[in-house]
This record gives sequence, structure tokens and C-alpha cells, in this order.
Amino acid sequence: KMLTDTRLEHGPIRITGTPRRLIVLVEDLAPRQSGRDRIIKGPPWAKAFDADGNPTRAASGFAKSSGVEVEELKEQEMEGGTYAVAAVREEGGPTHEVLSKALPEVIAGLHFDKSMRWDSSGTVFSRPIRWLLAVHGESVVRFQYGHLRSGRTSRGLRGSEPAEFIVQNADGFFEQLEAGGIIADPERRRSEIQEQIENLSAEVSGTVEFDEELMQEVTNLVEAPQALLGKYEEVFLDLPREVLIAVMTKHQRYFPLESDGQLQPNFIIVSNGRRDSPEIVVRGNEQVIRARYADAQYFVARDLQQPLESFVDKLRTLTFQADLGTMLDKTHRLEELTATLAGHFDLSDDAGQSAVRAAQLCKADLATLMVVDMTSLQGSMGRYYATKSGETEPVAQAIFEHYLPRFAGDQVPTTEAGTVLGLADRLDSLIGLFSIGVQPTGTRDPFALRRSALGLAQILVQRDLSLDLSAALGWAWDGFSRDGAADALDNCLAFITRRQQQLLIDEGHPYDVVVAVLEEQGNDPVRVKRGVAELERWIAEAGWAMTLQAYARCARITRDLTEHYEFEEQRAEEASTRALYEALTRAEDADRFPGSVDDFIKSFVPIIPAIDRFFEQVMVMTEDEALRKNRLALLQRVVRLASGVADFSRLEGF
Repeated sequence: KMLTDTRLEHGPIRITGTPRRLIVLVEDLAPRQSGRDRIIKGPPWAKAFDADGNPTRAASGFAKSSGVEVEELKEQEMEGGTYAVAAVREEGGPTHEVLSKALPEVIAGLHFDKSMRWDSSGTVFSRPIRWLLAVHGESVVRFQYGHLRSGRTSRGLRGSEPAEFIVQNADGFFEQLEAGGIIADPERRRSEIQEQIENLSAEVSGTVEFDEELMQEVTNLVEAPQALLGKYEEVFLDLPREVLIAVMTKHQRYFPLESDGQLQPNFIIVSNGRRDSPEIVVRGNEQVIRARYADAQYFVARDLQQPLESFVDKLRTLTFQADLGTMLDKTHRLEELTATLAGHFDLSDDAGQSAVRAAQLCKADLATLMVVDMTSLQGSMGRYYATKSGETEPVAQAIFEHYLPRFAGDQVPTTEAGTVLGLADRLDSLIGLFSIGVQPTGTRDPFALRRSALGLAQILVQRDLSLDLSAALGWAWDGFSRDGAADALDNCLAFITRRQQQLLIDEGHPYDVVVAVLEEQGNDPVRVKRGVAELERWIAEAGWAMTLQAYARCARITRDLTEHYEFEEQRAEEASTRALYEALTRAEDADRFPGSVDDFIKSFVPIIPAIDRFFEQVMVMTEDEALRKNRLALLQRVVRLASGVADFSRLEGF
């Protein structure tokens, strides 16, 4: 944008970077700005020239200040008057002068969620800026940002020689980085990291499952990757698999190695820079992971000295939210809500009992030493401790599954108990937090309510469970002793509906189709998903335009009515009115699954000929009020066929 605004012609722009440098390379940057023609507004024409057309002192002064001859002034209508104007050609300035002024503004325009000040200049950035390299061709672009002045000096790999190098020409910059072992392109760094890891893992007959988030993070932590193989004592393999992996990936950014589905006592570090003595780096990292695993051994051993159930009472010391009580209060609410949902979905006695028991224990691991140390293990440690405490497999699995899905692309619960408990947990959090006004903003969502709402919809859709969210939020609300249910329920349901909308649009469904179905069925994600798919199929049919227009004729003439009229059959005087009524009655009596677009359209299509004849032969808006209302009542009934199915007025072509 800056280049466009300053009229600097250029070729492709390459933006890349490493943890230590942000790089913008502009190819074929013009040596000067493009010139431009500019109209300069002068005095009113009547003041610039007298009645005989002679220039006044005002015209002469304006012409001189504009750099043109007075004879070159033109008369122009603008801004509600007639003015003398000068057309001037403004030649462009040298590129290095333009950039000297513009680049500090570009840097200042980069904003971050968190910024810092590091010197007395008062400038802010995400991290301290240590040097500024700005070269156009072979020339330095001189500017100052804070206390730093730009130059042609850049820095190499930290801790390596040379510490600095001179950039003589912008064209050779990337070659100089490469010569210093620095890979500026993130995609190339990623490929290099993956190749090195695969080669190292093959040396010990292991495999690595590449976690996308970890790969992304490591790629952006190094600029000269070197993969190194480390190991730890096999005794640590007795720890839960989730603990081993979490320590390696979350705490240390290591890559775990596996063989035949089992973890090996090895890991891969990605170090920054080629080391002359890599064994020192390996040894240091092995000491770190050994200490972390020793801590984990201690935490797990201490936690296993008592059954998981004994940690439930400790939840009274953990606050869920100041106005909504403790995690123990939330646990009690989950027990009640889970039982309600189990009954709604008609779970078997065994599944229902497992779900309620899991609800009693699902937050207990939050009070364990292992989860206090590593909160990302919540659920995983709950399942592990529940199994060790003698709980049934369905209960233990439900404790783990109720957190699913945890992130985009994660699986949803597979068991009935885990499913209803996961729904209960999200419903409780959503309605509770909305009731006290804790709602996500553009930049803040401390309770991850967007993820909760999205997870709620994903569970219902992927498990094909029809649930009226209005009712379900009401059941969840019953667990709170608070006022303001109506507003909280409405706002919360609208929030969940927006998440459904975004989910469906991201899946590639047309916006108008999604909105049309959500308008009538937004309280049931499964019916919405089904309705969107069915409506898309009908829209693709050759006769869809005729179907939509027939419905639209009825809807457009009645949509502004504030009153619902009752149709009186005895007032149906015309044959076309009676024919439409009879066709409509058959459509109303047809078996239709609630919310089914297929069933609606299959029942609606047969009455289209009757609708067309009705509009051709009957004057709906007759001056006879009783007759007019009766005809409108008939059309209102036609429109109501789509009630609970879709708002077809939201569709393209309506």
C-alpha cells in the first residue's frame, strides 16, 4: 500500500523472515516516483478575472505560486462554485528520498497484541529492534526509527562468525544469508527440519508423527536448523504416554520417536545453528528432560496414593469464575445436567450411569499435582487416574472425551457417556458466563467460549444428535441461582448460531443457503446441517427458479402484514381460489419430517400450478376488505408451509 500511495512502481514483493529478522524484498523497484498531473484550486473565477476577462492580482498571484503562466489558468466548476484552477505536472522524487520518509511510518504501522518499549525513544514493537538494513540497489536508504539509524550492515547467525556482514547490493542479500547458514524462507526451513528429523529417526529405526502446531512453532524458532538425537532412561517409559509426549512437545519443543506404536526412549531436538560440539547441546537437553520426567514421576506417584474421587472435594478451592462459584459447584451442576441429557437422548441405564459417574469425577484431576504442573494434561490424567482407581472403562473414557474436540480438526467424543458429558460441560459454561456478561470480544476470549460453541455444534452434527439448544440452555440455566435468564438465553443461542454459520461457510456451503436455514432452524445444529445439504441439492435442480418464484409471489405480498388472518372456505368464490385451497390442504396433510427441506419442497411443488392460476385469475388486493383478507389468509398459509424449514426470502433470486 505504501508503494502504491507514494507512486513507486515495482515488481513482485517477497515477505519472509526468521526469529531474528523480518525481511521485505521488492523486485524491480523504480528509481523515481511516477509523475502525476494535479489540479490546484485557486480563487473564485469572478475574483480572478474581471468582466472583460483580464486577470486580477489574485489570478497573477495564484499563477505564480502554482508555477504556471496566468494564461494557463482554467475555469472549472467544483465544490459548488466556479474557480480558477491550475493544471500542473508534479515530477516524482528519487526513490531513496521517498522511502526515507515512508519506512519509519511503515514500521510504526505494524501492530501486535503485545508490544514493548526498550529505550528512551518511546518507540514500540513486539521485540527490541537491534538493527535496520535498508538498501535500494547499491544505495543505502537513510532513515531513523527510535534511536536506530538504517545502514547496509546486517547480522549473521547468533554466536557465529562473522557476527556482522555488509550488504553491498540488495540483489545478493539472500545469497549472503545462505552463505552464513541462514534459511530465510519458512517453507524451506520446514522442509529442511522434516528431512533432518526423518534421517535421524531412521538411524534408530524410529518414526515421528509430525504435529502441525509443533512443526510451525519450531520452524519459527530457528533460522539455521540442526536436528540432534537425544535419549532418556527407559524407566521413564512407565509414565503415562500423555505425560511423556506433553513434556517433550509442550515444554521442550522436542519430537518424540515411536516404534511399532510405542514410544522409544529417544527424542529429537532442533537446535538453532550448526554446532561444532553438538554433543554438548544434546547432553544439556537430556539433563533437562531427565529432570522434568523425574518431577512427573514424583507427581504421578503422589497422586496415585489416593483414588481420583478423593480429589473432588479439593475442587472447592479452585474457582471456576468468581460470580459462578468453584469447580465443585460446576461439578454438581454437571451431574444434574448430564442426567437430564442422558434421559433426553434415551441412553441405556449403563451408559447413563457411566455418564453421571464421569460427571462427578471429570474435573477432579484439576486438583492433582500432575495437572497443576501441566494443565494441558487435564482429561488425559483424569482417564489415567480413574482407571488406576478402579473406575470402569466407560467412565474413564468419558472423563477424557468430555474435553473433545480441543482444537480445530480434533475428534469428537465416540462414547455416549463422553458425548452427553461434553455437551453438558459446554452448555454450563456458555449459559453461565453469558448470564454475567462475560462474552468474547474481538480480541479477547479468556474462557474459550468460541471454541465451546463450535465444539457443541460439532459434537451434535458429527454424532447426528438432534437437540433443541433453546431447551438445552434452559436446562443448563436451571443449575444456576441467578436472574436474567431470557436475555442470557437469547444472547447465548445467537452466539452459538453465529459459530454454526461460520462453520458451515468454512465448509464451503453458500452464505445465502446457510442463513436461510439457520433463520428457521438455528436452535438445532443437526437439522441445520441436513437442511443446508438438502436445500443445496434442490437449488441445483433445473426447475428451482420456478419453485422459488412461486413461493416468492406468496411471500412478498404477505410479508409486511402484522396480522395473521384466518381463511374462510365459504368465502372462496373463484374456482382458482378453491383449487389452491384444496392443493394447499393436501400439502399440509402430507407426512413431513420436522425441518425437512426435502419434504417441504416435495409437498410444495404440486401446488405451484394452482398458485400460478390463482395469481393470474384473482385480484388479491381487492377493495372488498373481507375478500382481500381471506385471499391473503390463504397465501399466508402457503408461506407457513416453510415455517421451521427455511427463510426462503434470504436466498439469492428471491
